[in-house]
Amino acid sequence: MKRNLIGLAVLAAGATAALAASAIPGGTIAASGTPISGITAQAQAYASPDVAAETGRAAAIRECMAAAGYDYAPPVDAYRVDFNANMGLKRLDVATAKASGYASLQPTGPGEPAPGSDEAKLFEDPAFVAALSGPKTADTMVTVNGMGTSGGGCRGEAARKIYGSMENYVLATGVTENALNSAAGAAMSDSGYPKAINSWKDCMSSSPYANFRSPADAVTAGLKAGGLNEFKIAVTDTTCREQVNFHGQLDAVLDKYLTTRMQQLEPEIATVTEIRKQAAARAASFSK
Repeated sequence: MKRNLIGLAVLAAGATAALAASAIPGGTIAASGTPISGITAQAQAYASPDVAAETGRAAAIRECMAAAGYDYAPPVDAYRVDFNANMGLKRLDVATAKASGYASLQPTGPGEPAPGSDEAKLFEDPAFVAALSGPKTADTMVTVNGMGTSGGGCRGEAARKIYGSMENYVLATGVTENALNSAAGAAMSDSGYPKAINSWKDCMSSSPYANFRSPADAVTAGLKAGGLNEFKIAVTDTTCREQVNFHGQLDAVLDKYLTTRMQQLEPEIATVTEIRKQAAARAASFSK
């Protein structure tokens, strides 16, 4: 599933992680005959926003809004892509499960302001919204590779100031975030995907939770149970994940398809890498 309209305040934090497995296009990317081990981590970094550049963009928005008479500090888009999560199986380890159950698997990051908060009241002010976003008209829309956003207001000004142009911003954020989803979808058709799940099920078969079909079932049951029962399920679940190297197995499957997709995107990756490098440099000088 691709977002054809991206927000300039933040890319919808956690949106990729929240994709339903059935919504990810699959079967369009062939497995590489010579997969690069560990390329999944590299691909996840590429698909995630550059934190340095996004920190600078947030600072530029704040400065622009201050000039318009508003004290507004926008959130920084620091969302990190996890292709295991795209497959419906977000990473979790025993230590985290013991400390917080399944809390870390819940959507995180910038979102809508809390109702009744000072920030929410700002967004109820038409003049504030106009200063922040400008008019969303055909003249302000910028589209790259099917991904588009409005370049008006302080959000647009900040994106141009940090990324050099709206086209650069869209390419280095929304386009890259969605460019590899097809590989994650294709990986779900690989025989290694059910094999990983079955290895986890075999481990869980001697536990009180032998009826769970996958870690996704465990997460759903744990969150529904809450309290101590959530922690018990989470620890049992993650203990089996670690015993069978569950996420390592998924990464090995992903490596096959992400190798193909990353090689297909080599020219675009080179362009995005340079855009982000320059954006980070502008952000560093802007914050001084």
